[in-house]
Amino acid sequence: MTWSPEFEKILQRNLPLSRGPVLADVSLSALGLDSLATVSLVMDLEDNLNISIPDSSLIPETFETAAALWRVVADLVEGSVT
Repeated sequence: MTWSPEFEKILQRNLPLSRGPVLADVSLSALGLDSLATVSLVMDLEDNLNISIPDSSLIPETFETAAALWRVVADLVEGSVT
């Protein structure tokens, strides 16, 4: 799975146990994503990608893996371009 370089940078900034590129199917919690880091990650994504993640997407499944989160973010980024 391929995502934007900016998304990768944001992930690395907010995953304290990340060492290098984040793999699509690795558990984000295994990379240090806890409740506080999730709030920071959401704010970072919204600020830097100019999106607003709806409350309906703020569910545990969205933050299980980078791939799951990218699916939500990619839809929002594409929607903001049109």
